[in-house]
Order: sequence, then C-alpha cells, then structure tokens
Amino acid sequence: MSSKTSPKMSPAARQFIDKVIGLSTSLNAQTEADALVVKREAAQQQLLSLGLPTRKDEDWQYTSIQPLLQQDFRLSETVSTAELSLAQLEPFLPDFETIRLVFVDGEFSESLSAGFEYIPDGLSIEMADADAIQSIALPETADAFQWINELLLDQGLTIQLDAQIVLEVPLHILFVQTQSGTVLTPRLQVHLGEAAQCQLLQHFVCLADETLTWVNGVGQITLEAGATCKQVVLQDLSDSSFYFNHQTTTQATNSNFESTYLALGSQLSRHHSVAQQQGDAAETTQDSIVPGRDQQLLDTRTLTQHHALHGQSRQLHKMVLGDAARGVFAGMIEVAKGAQKTDGQMDIKSLLLSPQAKVDAKPQLEIYADDVKCSHGCAAGQIDEDQLFYAQARGIRRTDAMQLITQAFLLEPLEKFQVQPAMQAWLTQRVVDKL
Repeated sequence: MSSKTSPKMSPAARQFIDKVIGLSTSLNAQTEADALVVKREAAQQQLLSLGLPTRKDEDWQYTSIQPLLQQDFRLSETVSTAELSLAQLEPFLPDFETIRLVFVDGEFSESLSAGFEYIPDGLSIEMADADAIQSIALPETADAFQWINELLLDQGLTIQLDAQIVLEVPLHILFVQTQSGTVLTPRLQVHLGEAAQCQLLQHFVCLADETLTWVNGVGQITLEAGATCKQVVLQDLSDSSFYFNHQTTTQATNSNFESTYLALGSQLSRHHSVAQQQGDAAETTQDSIVPGRDQQLLDTRTLTQHHALHGQSRQLHKMVLGDAARGVFAGMIEVAKGAQKTDGQMDIKSLLLSPQAKVDAKPQLEIYADDVKCSHGCAAGQIDEDQLFYAQARGIRRTDAMQLITQAFLLEPLEKFQVQPAMQAWLTQRVVDKL
C-alpha cells in the first residue's frame, strides 16, 4: 500500500485494507472478464484514497468498526450445495408460497430453490452475470464499504419485472452462510417496469449459531412510473457476525416504495437506505425494527431525497435495547428547490430496558422549498411503571407484562406494513421469537 495515496490510518485499518486487496487480487487471477478486473482495480484506488472511517468522521462517531478490523476474513470456498438439505433450511423458510432463490455461501442452489412455477412471463432473473453486476455505478459519495463491495465484486443478482406485470407471490432471496470467517459481497439490482408490482423479501442467515461471517452488500432498486415495490430486509445473522448494506432506490412518477428493515442479529450492523424521488407524486416508506441485547451495536440510516412535486415520505423506526446494547439512527429528509407540496414525516422511538443500554438518534431536515409539510420526532425512555402496575393488577406477571408491552411497542411498523397476512404473521413471529 502506498502511503502517498492513502490518508493516515491505524495499523489495524491498514492491515485490514491490505487483506481485502489481497482477496481481490486472488479473484482477479481467476477472472476472465477483463472489464470486471478493471472495475475492481478502480475500486482499489478509491479505497486507498478514502481509507476506512473512524470515530472522528461525523457519520461514524457512534459506530466503531474496531471489532470488524480484528477479524481475518477469507473468500468462501466452493462447496457442493447438495450437501445442504432442505430440512436444514426449514427454520428459515416462510409458511407461505414464494419464489425462493437460495444462495449458499454466495453460490446459487437450484436444488434448494423453489416456486419456479410462479415465475410469470415478464420476470427475468439473472445470476452471476458479469455485465449485469457491472451496471451499478457507485456514486462519488460512496463510502469505504461500498468500494470494498466493488473490490470483491464477483457474483450478482439482477431482477427485471416488465411493465404491468404483478408478481402473485413474494420473491424470497435467502442468503445462507455455512462457512465461518468468510465475507459475502452480494450485489442486487432490481428494475420494475411501469405499473409493475412485487413483494421482495431479502433474508440473511447463518446455518449455525457459531458461524461468524461478514455480509457487505450493495443494492439498487429502480421503479418506473406507477410501479410498486414492498420490500423486507430480514437480517438474522449469528450474534458474532457483521452486516453492512447500502441500498439506493430511484422512484419515478406515482411510484410507491415501502421498505421495512428487521435487525435481528449480528454483533455490528449498519443498514443504509437511500430513496430518491425523481418523479411527481411518489410515495416512500422506510421503517425499521431493531431489538438489541448483550453488546450489539445496531446502526440504521436513511436518506430521503425529494426532487419532485407532491412527494410523500413516511418513516417509523423502533428500537428496544437491553443489556449493554447500543442503537444508532441517523435520518435525513432533503427537499430540493422546486419540490413543492412535499409531505415528509420521520419518527424514532426507543425503549431502553437496561441502565447500560444506549441510543444515539440524529433526525434531520434540509429544506429548500417553501410550500412543504415536514416533521421529525425522537423519543427514548423506559417502560412506564404505571403500565406494568395496571397489567399486574389484572393478574399478569411482571415479566409477562414487560414482554407484552415490549412486543406491542416494537411491532408497530409491521402492523402498518401492507403485505399479505401470512407474510405479516410470519415476520411478526420472527421478531417475537428473538425477543
């Protein structure tokens, strides 16, 4: 690594970057597509010039990546997915019909996937297509982990839904990690044509509790005029794992994007969702459910950019933190000049179950139009003793009362999420089981 092209970094950060570059070099030796090698090498230069973030960076002042830097990750080894049985996946599978795409340590498994009979004409699914995954261009503002995703770019998933096509069942993308000490860099691209509709469930799990992995994903969703996408990102990795994901959604006129993020696992996670309303009368919902325990650090970030007329955005973020867990939230609603009649609302509510639990929330508004209605709210506190007394006076044990109050508080984003009842019930049970 050349010190001339790199900012000052700690020895641990330099060593980590060197290891990542070494993994990229080994990928290049196995890659026949010259354009993909060039893309990785360009990402390497970006990473070297940017360096890794520290607590001195405003966007990272509450999120330390030191636990990640202490790990020695490697690329997944090629495994036979036939060795994994459907019975082993049973705990992760919904009890409703889906189009299921299963990736085991990053490799697509046709034998474990299902629901192909629900794929209509007009739905295109491409995997491991070098040209397709290259088509996502990272912005100039991309952070170090987005460049690391590109540096290790190998496989990707591209989903194209033609105009007027409505998916009758959800599309379930299940990433199963079986190898400990490995890094997964998924690249997802979704394009919905005019008036197309789909429900998307992205699901990250570890096959065993002792599996330690690092998921570092990048995604891009594009909605044409009148399209609707209802997305769930269910992060349920092992408690020792790491999760980073950066997603950008672009919306055209009258499109509707609803996204709910469930942070149920990992010791360190950072989920960043960017929504860009580029057409009039677009609607955006970005919610999250974050239960934390032990010493988990759970970081959730949103950026909603209103660039057109009559845009509407809603956000509801709920955190329940116990033990010495720490929750971080940063949200920004930007209203560009000329984006009149914008209606934006953002609420962050946190419940602290322990004196050691902490939450850092930073909601922001940046408005350059004069005819808008935007607001944000932030509240944190403990369970109301009056509520507990009321429940106990009616014969409910204190521990059961705490459980009921906590569930009711945390599940609010799912209750307003307009998906099929079976999917809503299944997601609710996942959260309840974690609590």
